[in-house]
Amino acid sequence: MDLADMLVVKFFCFVYLINYTQGYHYGNPLNKYVRHYEGLSYNTYELHDKHLRVKRALHHQDKFLHLDFHAHGRHFNLRMKRDTSLFAEDLKVDMGGQEVNYDTSHVYTGEIYGEKGTLSHGSVVDGKFEGFIQTYQGTFYVEPAERYLKDRDVPFHSVIYHEDDINYPHKYGPEGGCADHSVFERMKKYQATAMEEPNKKLHAEEASSDPVLLRKRRTAQIEKNTCQLFIQTDHLFFKYYKTREAVIAQISSHIKAIDAIYQGTDFMGIRNISFMVKRIRINTTTDERDRSNPFRFANIGVEKFLELNSEQNHDDYCLAYVFTDRDFDDGVLGLAWVGAPAGSSGGICEKSKLYSDGKKKSLNTGIITVQNYASHVPPKVSHITFAHEVGHNFGSPHDSGSECTPGESKTQDKKEKGNYIMYARATSGDKLNNNKFSVCSVRNISQVLEKKRGSCFVESGQPICGNGLVEPGEECDCGYSDQCRDQCCYDADQPDNRKCKLKPNKVCSPSQGPCCTPECYYKGRNEKCREESECAHQGMCNGGTAQCPTSEPKANFTACHGETQVCLNGGCSGSICEKYGLEVCTCASVEGKDETDELCHVCCSEKMNPNTCSSTGSEKLARFFNKKITTLPAGSPCNDFKGYCDVFMRCRLVDADGPLARLKKAIFNPELYENIAEWIVAHWWAVLLMGIALIMLMAGFIKICSVHTPSSNPKLPPPKPLPGECLSSHPALPPKPLPGECLSSHPALPYKPLPGECLSSHPALPYKPLPGECLSSHPALPYKPLPGECLLSHPLSHPNHYQVSVCRHTQLSHPNHYQVSVCCHTHSPTQTTTR
Repeated sequence: MDLADMLVVKFFCFVYLINYTQGYHYGNPLNKYVRHYEGLSYNTYELHDKHLRVKRALHHQDKFLHLDFHAHGRHFNLRMKRDTSLFAEDLKVDMGGQEVNYDTSHVYTGEIYGEKGTLSHGSVVDGKFEGFIQTYQGTFYVEPAERYLKDRDVPFHSVIYHEDDINYPHKYGPEGGCADHSVFERMKKYQATAMEEPNKKLHAEEASSDPVLLRKRRTAQIEKNTCQLFIQTDHLFFKYYKTREAVIAQISSHIKAIDAIYQGTDFMGIRNISFMVKRIRINTTTDERDRSNPFRFANIGVEKFLELNSEQNHDDYCLAYVFTDRDFDDGVLGLAWVGAPAGSSGGICEKSKLYSDGKKKSLNTGIITVQNYASHVPPKVSHITFAHEVGHNFGSPHDSGSECTPGESKTQDKKEKGNYIMYARATSGDKLNNNKFSVCSVRNISQVLEKKRGSCFVESGQPICGNGLVEPGEECDCGYSDQCRDQCCYDADQPDNRKCKLKPNKVCSPSQGPCCTPECYYKGRNEKCREESECAHQGMCNGGTAQCPTSEPKANFTACHGETQVCLNGGCSGSICEKYGLEVCTCASVEGKDETDELCHVCCSEKMNPNTCSSTGSEKLARFFNKKITTLPAGSPCNDFKGYCDVFMRCRLVDADGPLARLKKAIFNPELYENIAEWIVAHWWAVLLMGIALIMLMAGFIKICSVHTPSSNPKLPPPKPLPGECLSSHPALPPKPLPGECLSSHPALPYKPLPGECLSSHPALPYKPLPGECLSSHPALPYKPLPGECLLSHPLSHPNHYQVSVCRHTQLSHPNHYQVSVCCHTHSPTQTTTR
């Protein structure tokens, strides 16, 4: 082989090596949320060294970080500098009643070198870049590989995927929104019950009516495009992420995500809307027992959780959010008050007011949870939820109408673009509009921004003394006078020439980092500043800076996370399978056996051979694990993401719709009615017989019941009484019986008198003779005497009475008469006596 051939071979080997080590093309999806990805394996040590040089840089040309890699068929040459718009150096938070610091110098923003109009934004941690890259071909997302492939042995450390390959199969609530319609209606009614103080209302009216002030306000709003946030996390959120660094990293990633979306949207001339953290409060697990912690209870509904956040005074902030790890009912991931330009309270810049329930509340609030149906959602899903809820605060309701819901259009070209961020139900995530605001949302948000942003938004990039973040132009930041416990730093309530500066003769401030003592001196070398973790040794101060240096990682393949994973480069990111040269896999269920015990086991397979996937306790892997079963943590997805593992290590299938939704689908399913129609066509004779039987049933019912129904027709016979019926007030009876008389005991008589009753004493005898009765005994007598009755011959003085003397017998049983116990009666013109 000559020299030329050798050079050609080496060239192709070099090209192959570049493609192998920096970009991987996998046909398989990353998980159920990402359909396609590629791997990145650039030199992390080199990038980490670059990051340290930028951090120490004094000259402008040294403040740029360069990152080159190849993926998705193109070359990325990122040129970035430190981003101070979200977090400055040494972010300070209130954690467990103590002030702590967090270094945010790893946050960068920039562009693809040589491509104007592009944007790159993210962070560099342990030599790995995480963030997004906006290009002319769409947005690419870069994340650590261990976040998704922690159980696989892969030759790369990061993954990159395009926005078209993102799928969001979750939904914000039972109706696909952050809560059902009834919740929003209750919230809307409550927002209208604010009782604003008269003096505040008067001042607002005066200010709005002054044209000079209006012009000044519009001018001031030109640069006021940053919404200041107060972020709180409850003890459950801290319990899941376990460390301060992890919690603040999650907060930072959420803010970066929505910042990218809102900055890229033109709200009818209002551009570059951004977000900045003004204050952070982290409730640790110890705060669960603190009675002053409003979020200490575990079982709190989503509406009550939002109310607890709103009961605090948030007048100093644009928005105030609480992050939690709670599984709310109906799969709700977030809830927020909807803003309005006027007419109701709520949304951005809203001040604390008194409401109809007698409580003062701040309705510039919202809440976010990272748990959904017992599973923790990926960060990108939570980011979209955060953007959705903040959209409510900015004044956008859910999208509706054909203009703003193109995904429901019958036109194919519109439908292919999908729905927007504020669409009420779930989006596929791979459509053009899924990460954008609709014109309806832009219209609503722009009105609220025009009305409210002048009252609480700040200029972009403006350092804020008192937010606990050491920003450019600040030597330290210990908060306001009621928060600052720092003897080394002036608080934010001091004059401008002193606030957020070190006091005289002070070397450092604890707000700069954990390696500064309360006496304002650097801690000595080898003093602990960070606790030991499963994969990293404890951090030690170096005696020359307030920041805590990076901890030394423990040996790779050290078991961690309950021996289900191994340590890689200081992080618990690899699967236990990697320790033995295997790759992680998912034990899937066999047909008809969804309750297989192995579904919640850690399973491994030979590399590039998925057919060998077996549980760690199986016979196939006995030489590696000695048949020791390693189970997945409770809550882990199982059975190809169809369920989650419960505390008993059983794979529980997830039904996100719930029983009511299933019932609704069963009743209103079009397929059901199609099946019914097909059955009717096939069995028409049965339908005909059922119709005839129904007609006969109705006719029989009418015939039977009609004989008992009264009628005003005099030609019809009177109705027959029902068994046991008391006819004392029946309108069809000829006489009106005496009170309490029941006339149902004899079919031929209209009534039966009570035992012992004397019928002749009634002032108006209510009895009509039966047909055929002869009244000849006396012209005035309306009653035919029964056999044995003796009538006096003299005329009656009263036309409606007669005198009788009663025979010895007491009961008569004439077939056409009634039985009666007869009483004696004597009549006189002046007196009637009964005895």
